[in-house]
Amino acid sequence: MFDSIEASVGIYLATLIVSVLSGLLPLVNGELYLIAAILVAHDPTIALVLAVIVAIGQMIAKIGLYYAARGATELGKKTRLARSLVKARALVERWEGKPLTLLFVSAVIGLPPFYLVSLLAGIVGIRFRTFLLLGIVGRVIRFVAIALLVVYW
Repeated sequence: MFDSIEASVGIYLATLIVSVLSGLLPLVNGELYLIAAILVAHDPTIALVLAVIVAIGQMIAKIGLYYAARGATELGKKTRLARSLVKARALVERWEGKPLTLLFVSAVIGLPPFYLVSLLAGIVGIRFRTFLLLGIVGRVIRFVAIALLVVYW
C-alpha cells in the first residue's frame, strides 16, 4: 500500500501523509515507516529531512487532537464532563510546571503516549504556542535520533 503512495506522490509527500496518519491512528507506526524510508533512500541527508517531515506530520495530527479536546471541553461545560474537567484542571494547576515537562518528555520518548498527552493539553488549557513549541521540538529530537541511529548503525 505505502509503495504505491510513494510512487505516485514522492517520498517526501508520502512521508508527510503517513506521519499525519500515524499521529491520528496508533496502528500506523511512524517510527517504522521512517526507518523503512531511510533504508530505501540510502542517503543520510534525506534521512534527516524525512525525520523532520515525520515530526511535522505528527504535530499536524496532534494539533488536531489538541483542538478537538479543547472544543469538546467547551461543548461539555454544561454537562457532568464539565465537573470532571474542572477537577482535572485543578489537579494540573497544583503541578505547576510539571505538565509542561510531561508534555516535552512525552513528545521525545512517547511515554506517556503523546496521543493522550495532546488530548490532555487541550483539555486542561495549555497555551497553544507552548504546546506547539514543546511538541515540535520534542518530536524533532525523537525522529532525528531515530534517523541517526538508522544511518550510523
